[in-house]
Parts: sequence; structure tokens; C-alpha cells
Amino acid sequence: MNWDQSTWDSGTWDQPSDYFSPQPKPRSKMKRQDYYPSRIGDQVNWLDNYAAKLPIHGAVLGVIAADITASVNDAKYANYVLGTWLTAVRAFSPSTTDAVDDVLTGGGTTPFVLPTFTAPALPAGVTAAIPGTLNRIFALIAKMKLSAGYTEAIGTDLGIVGSAATEKALPKFSADLLQGTGCQCVKLTFAKYGHMGVYIESRRGTGAWEFQAIDTESPYMDERPLLAAGTPEVREYRMRFWDKGTPNGDWTDVVKVTVSP
Repeated sequence: MNWDQSTWDSGTWDQPSDYFSPQPKPRSKMKRQDYYPSRIGDQVNWLDNYAAKLPIHGAVLGVIAADITASVNDAKYANYVLGTWLTAVRAFSPSTTDAVDDVLTGGGTTPFVLPTFTAPALPAGVTAAIPGTLNRIFALIAKMKLSAGYTEAIGTDLGIVGSAATEKALPKFSADLLQGTGCQCVKLTFAKYGHMGVYIESRRGTGAWEFQAIDTESPYMDERPLLAAGTPEVREYRMRFWDKGTPNGDWTDVVKVTVSP
């Protein structure tokens, strides 16, 4: 089943339905794979493709027939739950709210009949799966990627090749002026992209670059008084990454601000 034309599919697979508030349940930890989409509508399409392509590539990747059949059923059942079933549940949800309002504050002289939800039928050949469909699918994919027969082309066809993460070569930062006691202050808001922190240098007027700070949490506040009281000055800033006691990487472009009394 393909489902990409509705408005509800902007949610994510691990968010509960809105119309009920279940008590928290223990659930196993599962790392989201970078090839698995975040939007529900895209997840439905991904599962549909996986179920169609696994029988084509599974044997080449060393998966026995029984495991192919089981994994295809997992994918089709998850597809049904995220697509057909969840859509029907959400369409039914407004009637439950109306029913509660009628029971509590409505009128009439006959006993109220509560609405009942009838789940859509499973697709032909699909059976209800035990919990953990994605856990099992992801585990099988991990094994298939270790197979001697695995290629990038097969992975792309199965939809199990994630987008490569681009490592940031430099920190990113901006400088904003805030009014402090006696003069303006400079607020440096930065992104360290997974590094431990940033190494900050500054320069004032015609002076040399000097160490300013090592900061591990954005933002950093430069609250130094003016070099000459009452006289505006230009301050320049640059940053590089800092990890395990050592600054590393290239310097960012220089950012300049004029600090006034």
C-alpha cells in the first residue's frame, strides 16, 4: 500500500495516536537507522518497497526462504498498521470525542449507543505479527549487509542505504550585541557539531589575536569592559573546534562587531 497524499503523515512512527493516552509501557531500545524515513507516509512506502524487493535479493544475500517469508510478513503487517489501520483509527477518533460530549452534556430520551471501531481487514496473505517488526527487519538488514553478495546497487534497490552524513569542518557562530552594565556585551551563539567545545580567540582594535575562552555550551558571553572607557571599539572573533584539551581544525571566518559604551 502506498500512502503519501494525506496530511497526517508528517508524524513519526514512535508517536502514539492523539486520541488516547496510554500508560507508559516498557519497550525495547532500538536505534533508528539512517535509511528508515522519519515521516509515517514515507515509512509506509519504504516498507512496501522492502516487502517487494526482499524476495528478489534475499537469497543472494544468504537469507533462507523461511526468513524471507517472515520478514516480508513483518513489513506488510507494519505497512498495514501504519497505513490502513492508523488512517481508520484517526478517522474514527472524532466520533469518540463527539460521543463523550453527548454522554456528558447531550440531550435526548433514549439510551446513548456508543460508537464502535471495526478494524480494516488485513490484506490477503498477511498475518498479524508479534511485536517488534522493525527490530527484526533492522536486524536482518544488518546481517544482509555483511553478506559477500551485498552490493551498493542491491542496498539501494532495497532502500537500505542511508544518506552519508557530512562532517562539519568548522564551527558555526554568530555575534549579537546586548546591553550590559556600563557598556555593551557580545553574545556568541555557536554550533559545535558533536565536538566537545569551541576554542575562541578575539582581537580588539589594532591588537593581536588573543585567547578568549574554551566553551562547551552555547552561547558564550563576552562581558569585558571597553579598552578605553567611553570609546567604542571593534571586536573581532574567530573559532575552531576543541576536543580533549586540544584546539583542532581550521579557523572560522572572522566576525566583527562594534561595541559601544
